[in-house]
Amino acid sequence: MENIIKELIQIESEADRIVTEVREEMKHLNDRMRDKEAEIRDNIDKQAAERINKLHADARRESSRKIVEIKKKSEQEIAALTELYEQNRSRWEAEIVNRIIGR
Repeated sequence: MENIIKELIQIESEADRIVTEVREEMKHLNDRMRDKEAEIRDNIDKQAAERINKLHADARRESSRKIVEIKKKSEQEIAALTELYEQNRSRWEAEIVNRIIGR
């Protein structure tokens, strides 16, 4: 009977040790999971920031390209209007003067 009690005490002691080891292992696993989750979140944040920066850079380049295009078109239109003015200036001046003096 005494042997059985000693054996039960030994079994209980071993079971307590195993439970303690399992709890410690679970704590380590939880810690590793939290670390991995933080690492994943950091990576996602970094990737998102990189994408945002790329989108901003792309938008700035596109805006600059459009500004250059608009300026070029405006300069062409001004040049065409200037040429039209130079070609017709004398005639328009004469028409204005004739209208004013009533001819």
